[in-house]
Amino acid sequence: MATNKLFQYIFTLTDDTGIMQHSIGSIPDPNHGYTTDDNSRAIIAATMLYEKYKDEKYLKLIIKYVSFLLYAQSNNGYFRNFMNYNRTFKDESISEDCFGRCLWAASYLLKAAIPDNIKTAAILMIDRALKNINDLCYIRGKAYTLIGLYYIYKYGTIWNKEQVLKYINKLVNDILNEYEIHSSSDWKWYEDIISYDNGIIPLSLLKSYSIIENRKILDVAIESLDFLDSICFRHGYFKAIGCNGWYKKGHEVAEYDEQPVEAYGMALMYLEAYKIINNEKYKKRAIDCNEWYYGKNSKGISLYDDISGGCYDAITKNGVNLNQGAESITSIIISHCVTI
Repeated sequence: MATNKLFQYIFTLTDDTGIMQHSIGSIPDPNHGYTTDDNSRAIIAATMLYEKYKDEKYLKLIIKYVSFLLYAQSNNGYFRNFMNYNRTFKDESISEDCFGRCLWAASYLLKAAIPDNIKTAAILMIDRALKNINDLCYIRGKAYTLIGLYYIYKYGTIWNKEQVLKYINKLVNDILNEYEIHSSSDWKWYEDIISYDNGIIPLSLLKSYSIIENRKILDVAIESLDFLDSICFRHGYFKAIGCNGWYKKGHEVAEYDEQPVEAYGMALMYLEAYKIINNEKYKKRAIDCNEWYYGKNSKGISLYDDISGGCYDAITKNGVNLNQGAESITSIIISHCVTI
């Protein structure tokens, strides 16, 4: 892949507002507008591209996506998620997943080799958001938030570290409690269903372990990681749990659709585990997750579109979904940047 065209589709899908949510084929579809979820993930993707390739065009993307999040954040510190094409938000409802993803994205900027004047906006958003952490109820919102808190603790300079550590301990204990409730000898998971963005939960514990160094955190993270690994690599290659039914305890694993967001989250999880315990298997697994996008998958078909520079939206029972939305392009970019 030529670097001047590498993932070019992120520019196609991005306009003056931000990255659009959906496409018809490789044509951006304004009818579905934007989501803050996608723009938060795009911040991380564009930042990784900028750090990897040192090209100013990626810095311009970062600025657009950060501006989007600034506009999306309400006075209460939460983030509105669904935006119409005319830049009006569809509602004021609160999504804890969206909150956590935004905190992760803003906090990731603290460590990045980018101009400080961009970090100023990230700091403002983080400062507004922190007051809501103790009110979070849902496990993935907590997991995304924990990853953000890792970067705040490691790279933040204006926040009281003891308070940040209290936030981390609370969310870690919440997740460990869910594991105690739901796990059993043959089900090493935090819920009675394994659904979406699954690698993020063990990843959040692994990140937290690097700060707290409580052996129980590591043990649960690795135990659940290995359980997830046994499911997703049951055929010898990465196969994401299908979104048409997921995997409910006591039932069969849904085969399709396999979504790109699963592979990048798993790659991040494996690499964090490799960093901590230096097991070469985990490093190879991360690479296998990245190769899923390029044909090492259940259909033997590449999801990367060499013509558009985009990524197809899913592996389906009949092949691939040829649409190329924001979740897909940002996922393949993040996976590429951490594994190549």
